[in-house]
Amino acid sequence: MRRYRMKRTIWSCLWLSVLWVAAACQAAEDTRPDNLIPESRMVDILTEVHMTEARVSRLSLSSIDSSSAAYKHLEAQLFRKMQVDTAAYSKSYTYYSSHPKQMEAIYKQVIEKLKKKMEAKKPVRS
Repeated sequence: MRRYRMKRTIWSCLWLSVLWVAAACQAAEDTRPDNLIPESRMVDILTEVHMTEARVSRLSLSSIDSSSAAYKHLEAQLFRKMQVDTAAYSKSYTYYSSHPKQMEAIYKQVIEKLKKKMEAKKPVRS
């Protein structure tokens, strides 16, 4: 069951990245923000963001409001832990979203990291 959820999470991430790339093609956010988060750091942040989303989805909360509140709380903890300013994250995300090749490269790495985490959690068979 866990394996199915992780696969579903990875496919969801992939699907979201396709949607973001499509949306980015319409954005006009070409100016590089002063506080742009480097791609390698963005990979780490987005990996943890998607892990957090998966964690909330596994909670099976009864309402969207409850899920949203739980996610916002965990997201705030994540940003504190990773020492990321939410404004810098938002501007960086918007910037990368408007540059599809960069966002695609970032999400390829995110997916690889998620796959590695999934592989690490697989039980070892003798």
